[in-house]
Amino acid sequence: MASDGKSKRANDDVIVERRDTQPTQPRSRAGRGCLGSLLLTAISPFRMLLLIGAGILIGVAVLWLVSQVTDPFDEFLGMFGFDQDGEPAVVDSRTIVLNIQEMAVLETVKSGILITKTVVDSSAAPDAEMQISYVGSVRAGVDLSLIGDEDVIINPDESLTVVLPPTQIMHCDLGKPEIHRWDCRGWAGIQDCASRREKTESVAYDRAMEELLETAYELDLLTLATQNAQATLFELLKKLGFAQVTFQVSDETVSPDETCMVS
Repeated sequence: MASDGKSKRANDDVIVERRDTQPTQPRSRAGRGCLGSLLLTAISPFRMLLLIGAGILIGVAVLWLVSQVTDPFDEFLGMFGFDQDGEPAVVDSRTIVLNIQEMAVLETVKSGILITKTVVDSSAAPDAEMQISYVGSVRAGVDLSLIGDEDVIINPDESLTVVLPPTQIMHCDLGKPEIHRWDCRGWAGIQDCASRREKTESVAYDRAMEELLETAYELDLLTLATQNAQATLFELLKKLGFAQVTFQVSDETVSPDETCMVS
């Protein structure tokens, strides 16, 4: 009997151990394991398709970028309208004329010309005298809008001949006058100093304008304006592909602008 009791207790111990080690819900756990396997089986091909699609898109993007920057220098030139593999643009005389005409008038300005005049009334009683000064300016230039097709010649050796319009005085200005002295000894009822002042100032203005023009010619302002116009035009024509340019200046004489005329 003792042996049976021991055997029973041993069996009881074995039963307890089995209860502790066995899963509490074997069927439910087995069911979740099958469902997880099915989900992994279903998701893996989907993820694979996503990865393949993303790889294809990345490959296409890389190929496009490579094609766009294959030659960075060509792209740089293309930004500024130059095509290394394209046909060179043909520049004819009409194109040159239009480019020159767009520059309108090229002027050289000479300012700060101080002119001082002393005018004495030359009437029967010379008792009025004025000393007056002006700070004048003169603009001389070339009117490029006058250039025509016949004034631009492309020579057989690819050099260029340009006939320029005559250089002219285009504007004169004496500025605001500064009167340094005005003396008038008018006689009551006989001489009016106010009217004599106006007349004297007008005479002084005309004389100062004449001297302003003489000074402009003495300074050779016309030649300076011609040289400046040629230098500016040469830079334009060089950009159009002409390294050798000959300028001819018309010998026509043009009167100064009406602002330079005396009354």
